Amino acid sequence: MTEIPQIVEDLYFQQVSIPDEKDWPDYLRGDPAVIRGLYSFYYGLRMGSQISDALREAPFIPDAE
Repeated sequence: MTEIPQIVEDLYFQQVSIPDEKDWPDYLRGDPAVIRGLYSFYYGLRMGSQISDALREAPFIPDAE
């Protein structure tokens, strides 16, 4: 198996914060592994979107059609 670079682990633990269990959706309260995975995925998408926006030369504005 491939080793995970330390920078990836450092970024994960700095960027991904799992909310308090009282804030979890009712249907996921009994499954902390799924909660951790969903929040990790969410933060990854959010970070990717922020990086993409930062690299654009002009702001992306969808048509108002």
